[in-house]
Amino acid sequence: MIRTYELMYIVDSSLSEENMKAVIEKIDNIIKRNGELLEQKNLGDRKLAYPVKKKLRGTYILNIIKGENNTISEAERTLKITDGVLRYLTIRPDIS
Repeated sequence: MIRTYELMYIVDSSLSEENMKAVIEKIDNIIKRNGELLEQKNLGDRKLAYPVKKKLRGTYILNIIKGENNTISEAERTLKITDGVLRYLTIRPDIS
């Protein structure tokens, strides 16, 4: 069943511009291969509430995705093993 998901992840803000773009593009390609990327917002560099992997700042990326469960599973698997990604969270906002 195709559903809409929101995937937010935090990229280490100490990465170079090229490395940050490479991480974002890698995740985008996984999503586009398995589903549809409806919208992407770069929410910018922010101070984290607590240190994550000894980092105090991160760049927040929000993706709105349309796809099946395997789309999210593959994106989360890739996020888990990608260097430079501090945290990620996926929600399904259309549950009523």
